[in-house]
Amino acid sequence: MQYYIDVAHKESLAQQVRTALSRSNDLVEEAGPKEAIGYLMSRTSEMIKISSSLKDSNLVDEWEERFEDLLARSKEKNRDIIGVPSGISIMDKIFGGWQAGDFVVLLGWTGVGKSFVARLFAVNAWRAGYTPLVISLEMNKQQESQRIDTLLNNGEGHFSNTDLVTANPGIVDKYKAWAKETYEGKHPIHVVTTEGMDTADQHMVQSKIDQYKPDMVILDYHGLFDDASGARNETEKAKNLSKAFKRMAVKNSVPIIDVAAVTMSDGHSERPPELEEVAWSKQLAYDADLVLAIHREYNSDVFQVVSRKVRRATHFGFYLRWNLDTGDWKEEWDLA
Repeated sequence: MQYYIDVAHKESLAQQVRTALSRSNDLVEEAGPKEAIGYLMSRTSEMIKISSSLKDSNLVDEWEERFEDLLARSKEKNRDIIGVPSGISIMDKIFGGWQAGDFVVLLGWTGVGKSFVARLFAVNAWRAGYTPLVISLEMNKQQESQRIDTLLNNGEGHFSNTDLVTANPGIVDKYKAWAKETYEGKHPIHVVTTEGMDTADQHMVQSKIDQYKPDMVILDYHGLFDDASGARNETEKAKNLSKAFKRMAVKNSVPIIDVAAVTMSDGHSERPPELEEVAWSKQLAYDADLVLAIHREYNSDVFQVVSRKVRRATHFGFYLRWNLDTGDWKEEWDLA
């Protein structure tokens, strides 16, 4: 009986796929390619929900599988870092790196450097041999590339961020030599920006994960994403997106780092934000495996990073001394 149920389910899904493809083909002629792509992404997401199933396990019967997994991991050289390394020693030691299914939220007052910290995590992962995907709704491709180039330069003196922004003629040849040595023959850093894009929602994020198969994903920032499920206000949108991104991390076995804003309050911006100060919806705090609060005094080169929620470890904190113009940074004064 189960065989016939499975066959019927497969045939039904196949028919829905054919119908969706046919309708999207019609929309290309009727409304244009962007509308056709939007429809197809929406229908694809709905069909994925229908076709997917929860994973059930009997832990009593599967103890030997857990033993074999534990044995294999115990023999690994870098067993302390289970996932993608953040590049911050105290965080990797305590949290174990960005692991499959992690949903990480970066909180901070406006202008403190949340995006810089997110890109630092991406660059450190890339240096360790992993492929990051950055979906940026705040900056264009040129701005993103200048920031990542500066971080990879890491204060080595080839150029500064200002040199790249102002197109300093004196560093052009040095940049070419540095970029060739740094990038040629290496694995990718995928950056998605919104030039020419009408909608950036959870369907778009899933499609980019499917396209690039990254080792980690950075979303910048939460409040700028659209909600495909039709939220009626900003609070509902923030809540829906949080749940969608968390499920996406688990479903795709990929860590997702989400940059988020906090509610601005008079007199509070002189310290790292608290968990309950996340803007619009506390769902982000509920869904997250790790919440990092970021703070920096005006024009300071010292970044303070403090954990506000840690699902699988103890709390920690650290300071970074960081020249944003040269890219030179170092970890200082760990708080653990």
